[in-house]
Amino acid sequence: MGTATANFSYSEFGCQCGSCHYVDGYQIDPKLILNLQKIRNVFGKPIKINSGLRCHDHNRSVGGVDGSYHVVGRAVDIPCTDSEDRHQLVKLALRLNLTVGINPKFIHLDNRDSPIIFLY
Repeated sequence: MGTATANFSYSEFGCQCGSCHYVDGYQIDPKLILNLQKIRNVFGKPIKINSGLRCHDHNRSVGGVDGSYHVVGRAVDIPCTDSEDRHQLVKLALRLNLTVGINPKFIHLDNRDSPIIFLY
């Protein structure tokens, strides 16, 4: 799969169902990728994408909500349980006007038109 930025490849954003048209990850929103790269540049550590694009079936199977930004390629979940890393990632995302969802095991980031902060 192709390189999206210096630290991310498109395949990292692909749907994990393994059989839909989102598997290659090329449908991820370019603005989201650029913002993730900006975060990575300042964060200074690798960022793993736990979940990026999702087809409707996969979204449903993992408990995703109807209208999920994952389905339209505008969201990612990043595993993070370390409180210092979590604080830094959230702070950087908010500076870029990204929506932040906080779960005890991961951070959800998306680039909706009106950013919000929410808890799972």
